Order: sequence, then structure tokens, then C-alpha cells
Amino acid sequence: MKVLPFYVTMSRENHELALEDAYMDCLETVARLHLYIDRELTVEEIEIVQRHLENCPSCDCRFHFDLKIKRLIHDHCAFERAPERLRQAVMRLAHTAAGEPVTFEPELEMEIRAEFEDC
Repeated sequence: MKVLPFYVTMSRENHELALEDAYMDCLETVARLHLYIDRELTVEEIEIVQRHLENCPSCDCRFHFDLKIKRLIHDHCAFERAPERLRQAVMRLAHTAAGEPVTFEPELEMEIRAEFEDC
């Protein structure tokens, strides 16, 4: 396991984080890769992960592998679109005031009830 030197300090004056010389090992980096790929890290965390990836060929390789897998899944997995009548029913339900009765087409109502029979 490779440990690269960088750490985060907090300024006393403005309470902002600053990157200096902290320790983020490969395990910590790999644990954050999916958050990094999905852009769900803070600016400071992104900088720490980027620095580690720049200095660690093993983690950089893992990052590119994970990124390719994510792109393959996105490109090749078909997303099913809900049937139009279901989409219309959901929109009608969303625009109905709380407490007002809601009516559905009988066929759709049967499908909805069938889904909840085992609950």
C-alpha cells in the first residue's frame, strides 16, 4: 500500500480548508473513486484524490478502469421508459391536492393493487 504525503489544515482566521502535506493511502483513495467519478466530493477532497492519482500509477489505473466500466454501463444498458399511461397517471396524482380522491383507469388500478397485494 502506498501512502502519499498530503494533508488538510484549517485556517484559524476564515475556517477554510487548505491542502498541505497529509496522508491519503491507496485504500482511502479507492474508497473515494466512485464519489470522485460522480463528482460528489468537496473541492478539497477532489484535490486530495487528484494529487494521489497523479503520484500513484496503481490507483490511477484503477480510476481509469472504474471510469471505463461506468461509461460502458451507461452506453450499453438500455433504460426503459415508463408506459405513457403510467406517466400520465403519475403526473395526475402529483397535481392532485392532498386529500382529494384520485381515479385511475380500471386496468392501471388493477396493476397497482396487484403490486401491493404481498405488502
